[in-house]
This record gives sequence, structure tokens and C-alpha cells, in this order.
Amino acid sequence: MNNYILPIKPGSQIGLFGGSFNPAHEWHFQVSKNALGELNLNQVIWLVSASNPLKESEDLMDFDDRFLSASNVAKSDNFFVSDFEKEHKIKYSIDTVSKIIDLYPDVNFVWIMGSDCAAEISQWKDWEKFLDLIPIAIYPRPSFEIESNKLDLIKDRAKVININNQKGFTKCKPPAITFIPGPMSDISSSQIRKLKDV
Repeated sequence: MNNYILPIKPGSQIGLFGGSFNPAHEWHFQVSKNALGELNLNQVIWLVSASNPLKESEDLMDFDDRFLSASNVAKSDNFFVSDFEKEHKIKYSIDTVSKIIDLYPDVNFVWIMGSDCAAEISQWKDWEKFLDLIPIAIYPRPSFEIESNKLDLIKDRAKVININNQKGFTKCKPPAITFIPGPMSDISSSQIRKLKDV
């Protein structure tokens, strides 16, 4: 199967989990697993980015290595690792989501991200338009807990959906955010890279 062709069925509820996966690790799996259950998703698609505008290129592993790390971690029939962005030469998340929504108009999507990324949302290309495009599910990390004022911008810009109403979250009209419950971890890809260099 070509990994840029997404195995999406009409009428399904799909989580889009974008990232560098530099490398992928257990936290990525945990986030996907909890999102799958809490949001009643049919599938979580890991979108391995070809590049990351917010990271130095010299800190980025080769794409093939990052893709392989994601494939090794995403061990579930409900997870699919994709090179969609690389094959379509897409650099920004707003362009990725716009294209996927155009390709699959009969599908309900949600964007999955960590609270550390949510705290940096103002640095994203056309971030306000991005919030207007797709509901966003945020998985908290210890350094950026739900109550953190670092998340005030995204919380002020979107309606916050209560944790008890998450099953139909993919059908919420954006801008809308919710927080995925689950154990928090501050493990990061950069920490893993440093350990490998020791």
C-alpha cells in the first residue's frame, strides 16, 4: 500500500496526528491510544512531516528514519503511519488539513496534538484559520497542564468541549478544543536523541 494514500472510509471518525516523530516514542502511542477511545475514533493517522518550520533542520533526523520509528511504535490496527505530507510536498499543517478535508468530504476529522504544541499555536502558519478548519484534541503534558496560562490563547480562541461530551467531538463545529485525559509524561524526542548519543 502507498502510505500517502489514506485508508479512510466515508462516514468514519478520524484523528490526524501530525508531527516530526523525531523519533517516535511511547508517548506518541499513548496519546493515540487514549484519543482513539475517548473520542470514539475509527482510526488515528500519524502524519510524519517532511520538515518542521519550528525546528532547526540540523536537529531533524532523516525522513526515512523518522518514518521507520513511527512505524515501529504505531503497532495497532487502528493506527496508520503516512508520508502524505512528503508525497504532496506540504510544509504546513493548515495545508495538510485543507487537502485532506477536500479529498475526504464525507469524513469527520479531529487534529490531535500535545499541550506543548498547543502553547505554540500562534507560531503556526495561519493559526486562526487552522483553528477554524478542524476541531482540536489536546493531550496535556506536565509542563503545559490544562490550567496553564500558556494555553490561554487557544482556549480563548475556541470553545472548550467538556470531557464528558467527547464521543461526538469530531462533529463539533470549529473552532473547538477538548482535552484528552490520560497519564502525563514529559518524555521528548530530543531527550531520546541525546540518550542515543551518549
